[in-house]
Amino acid sequence: MRQLIFLFLLSITSSAFTQTYHLSSELNEISGIDFLNDSIIVAHNDGGNNPTLFLLDTAGKIQRTVFVENATNIDWEDITVDDYFVYIADIGNNLNSRTDLVIYKVKIEDINLRDSVQAEKITFNYTEQKAFPPDKNRRFFDAEALAVDNDTLYLFTKNRAKPSDGNCLVYKIPTTPGDYSVSIFKQIFIGKGGLMADALTAADIVGDEFFLMTYNRVIIKKLIDGEFVGEENINFKTYSQKEALVVKSKLEIYVADEKQIMLGGPRMYYIEVNDLRDE
Repeated sequence: MRQLIFLFLLSITSSAFTQTYHLSSELNEISGIDFLNDSIIVAHNDGGNNPTLFLLDTAGKIQRTVFVENATNIDWEDITVDDYFVYIADIGNNLNSRTDLVIYKVKIEDINLRDSVQAEKITFNYTEQKAFPPDKNRRFFDAEALAVDNDTLYLFTKNRAKPSDGNCLVYKIPTTPGDYSVSIFKQIFIGKGGLMADALTAADIVGDEFFLMTYNRVIIKKLIDGEFVGEENINFKTYSQKEALVVKSKLEIYVADEKQIMLGGPRMYYIEVNDLRDE
């Protein structure tokens, strides 16, 4: 284990202590993490890999693997957990051409007891999408970020339109298995820096705060009276292909990046925010 200090670009002088954990090559394409309980993190790889869940300790060491029998990994992009279930988001849609988007719902109890589990399915389509793929200026229907709050899944899209207006679309999906047509709930302006700077790759919810991650920062919003508000950011000093996020508390964040030839990885970072955030 190596310990690194990352300097966050905040409006006040600050630093956050970070521990860096080098992950197994089995997680070269890690794209989702969340806490299964206080000491175990559940993780997965993205598209083209087996439909496997990896149970990690908080230092990123693989403790067990769990195979999801009735699932395929077309493009798993995020994972989120509530009190009883794990939700696996097979929502990656780089070409905006998929008609088989699905969120797999697996009982935590089954994951704890078995090495092979069954999933229920939440399938959906975007009401606004009329063509597969749409014209390049209408490619709003890729997504890599999912979070759960009570009985609602919040999905945040990755804007691939050319030209891009810098907005992310937000959709709400019930946690009850079924087939849904979902319409835009809200939109959030992320920025016009393109896929390398302003595309969302992961999300989490803690209390009344939404944590939205790009390769270079975590954006913090609150949903107040039906609107996303707030301009807080946690800016990463180092740049890498950060694809996975879980917020243990407002002061503790775990981030994971995929292996990338020029940028390294896979790694998991533990960040103590110390409540020093850009406001």
